[in-house]
Amino acid sequence: MDTTQLSIRGLDYTSEYRALQVLQVYFTVLVNRQLRRRLQLEQKVMRDLPAPRRFRTILLLEPVPTLSKPPTLIATDIQNTLQFLETKVRLLRDRVEKGKELISEIERRMQNSSIAFPTHFCHTCIVGSEFGGVEILLTKCGHRVCQTCLAFETYQGGVYECPICFRPADFVGREKVRLITGIEAGLQAGISRQKGSKKKDASVLKMLVTMV
Repeated sequence: MDTTQLSIRGLDYTSEYRALQVLQVYFTVLVNRQLRRRLQLEQKVMRDLPAPRRFRTILLLEPVPTLSKPPTLIATDIQNTLQFLETKVRLLRDRVEKGKELISEIERRMQNSSIAFPTHFCHTCIVGSEFGGVEILLTKCGHRVCQTCLAFETYQGGVYECPICFRPADFVGREKVRLITGIEAGLQAGISRQKGSKKKDASVLKMLVTMV
């Protein structure tokens, strides 16, 4: 479905409102598909790494809006409401286009065996932590940013605005988080295998704590 040239001008208020809502749902679903694809690529990278070097993968999906009845507005507010919805649709469409570029970049970096973490790079300047020695942060909108771009996009009050979503974004945590150690990996595997037996779970945990 090519929506780049789609125009819904000329419709009445109710029809245009519903059309914009449908587009908003459509692009949100596409964004979530791309986020899932990036998670799959990240999990694939983690599987190929030794346990002590693995990061915990995180998936944060965009909430899919629900269709609703157009609100009854006076004539002066109708245009503002439609412009607000249209802006949200355009931003989502731009995120989809950016998402395609990010997935292509991740797949390209996965072909380079010298890059330890192909998914860990700034989505704004495409600088990776391996080459630049910079710290990469993960936002709750699913994008990564380096300290340099963070400084340029942080406004008064310490509010960071994602340059891809064009909205304030909080951080999940630093990319250089505590790695999953071999003992933790063994604990997780042991507990999953012994899930049906609480006594065996306790013995595995006690053994691993003793090892520490």
